[in-house]
Amino acid sequence: MHRLLFAIVQGPPVSWRPPPSALGVIETRAFDELVVVSSALDRIPESNARTLALYHEVVAATMDAEGVLPFRFGTTLHADDLDGWLVAHGERIRAALGQLRGCVEMNVKLLRLNCAHGRERSCPACAGGAPGADTLRAVADHLVERAGIARWRFRVAGHGSNLAGAVAFLVPKNEVDALLARIAPVASRAPGVAVVPTGPWPAYSFALPLDRPPLARVESRERHAGHIAG
Repeated sequence: MHRLLFAIVQGPPVSWRPPPSALGVIETRAFDELVVVSSALDRIPESNARTLALYHEVVAATMDAEGVLPFRFGTTLHADDLDGWLVAHGERIRAALGQLRGCVEMNVKLLRLNCAHGRERSCPACAGGAPGADTLRAVADHLVERAGIARWRFRVAGHGSNLAGAVAFLVPKNEVDALLARIAPVASRAPGVAVVPTGPWPAYSFALPLDRPPLARVESRERHAGHIAG
């Protein structure tokens, strides 16, 4: 029997209850002032669009708590190991929650645009082809400068025509609207790049990795699964 971990939360609303889910009966386990959200399963389901969405629904339901430490899809414990793991890693868990308390993740997708002219035409905007990784990084740098947020992450994924970037910001919940206003000028002026803010999300990109043993990740095709931005 496996225990699929969704999140560890601190200070959930008194009325909060875990949502129903097709990923098993969602259970809560108190550990001092913390609450572990998990489900017991005979086998961990395959990572796909449906299971990732179901998983995120459960994690997102915890976002009204004071602090949320989200896990990636497929993070599991053996069913009997939860109590011992919490005792062994309680200090690191609390430290991670302290860094995320009161914050959410805002993610800004950077998507390359291609006009209809093509390289053979004389359009200055597309004569050099679609923007590459350096251009995406430059746009990301402008976003970071405008955002004024201390904690952020940038990543590039894909290659060729599928190349895309994303900037994740760890933002206090009450500053989301202000962040969007500050980065709006970059979003409206980035040549050849669509700047698409999404969120707020649980702070997946900023959750510190905890020591793995006895944690087990679903292997091979599920190892890459997880959420950075919806």
